[in-house]
Amino acid sequence: MKARMILVRGGAAITGTALLAAAMWLYAVRPGVQAKELDPIRTEGRVGAVVSTGDFRVRVDSVTAARSLKSTLGAPERTEGIFLIVGFQAMARKEPVKLQSVVLETPDGFTFRPGPRLGVSAPTANDYQPLLWSRSSYVFEVPRDAVAGARLVVGTGGLLPQLSAAADIDLGLTGAKAAELLGGAAESYDPRARP
Repeated sequence: MKARMILVRGGAAITGTALLAAAMWLYAVRPGVQAKELDPIRTEGRVGAVVSTGDFRVRVDSVTAARSLKSTLGAPERTEGIFLIVGFQAMARKEPVKLQSVVLETPDGFTFRPGPRLGVSAPTANDYQPLLWSRSSYVFEVPRDAVAGARLVVGTGGLLPQLSAAADIDLGLTGAKAAELLGGAAESYDPRARP
């Protein structure tokens, strides 16, 4: 009887330990799996080409670099890195849309959001209407070594990101083009000027 109790308790301890280890492994793996499931559906494109998603169309017209930005508050705003100004046009396909998710992604996996400083914001449209192209631009403050290979990812965002649309646009910034862009970076660039 004693041997039987020891076997039952030992078996329960081993089974419990195995179940706990499995639960901890699943807990560690789940966020990565869930993150990929929640990514929006991306449509890829490049500078100058119209990228069409189910909800909107977008075309990047220009990428400009600046060492400093003209500010409405006085002296130009400077940065340790570089300001990248991405000018684009967008239009909704069937009903008005808002591009709520805008980031600049680097090949290293870093993401940068627009709107770096007070007093230097660029004009952006809130709603894009069907069949009407609207010009806009975004200003990103990034390190100089993050320019090469950067991509613009623009999307509708929302509560259900896995059902939203996003345009993933290669800005064409190869190593040589990024060096050329950085070498010709403007001083006191006015981001409010027409993109």
